[in-house]
Amino acid sequence: MTDFVIVVATMAAVAGAGGAVPDRLPTLGFRTYPSLSDCEAAVGQNTPRPGTRLVCLPIEPPPGTMFSAH
Repeated sequence: MTDFVIVVATMAAVAGAGGAVPDRLPTLGFRTYPSLSDCEAAVGQNTPRPGTRLVCLPIEPPPGTMFSAH
């Protein structure tokens, strides 16, 4: 199952990667979302800082882990 996280992408980081989102970006909080639509709804409730953008990225936990367990 694929979960999603919100990452904070700076415009400079995205521009330097040729338009792709780099794989090492800070996340917004420590929460995962079960679907893209849930993640996008959470992005809509947060305001990015100037020069940044909030982006939903899929993550796949390693096999046998309880990635979303709190």
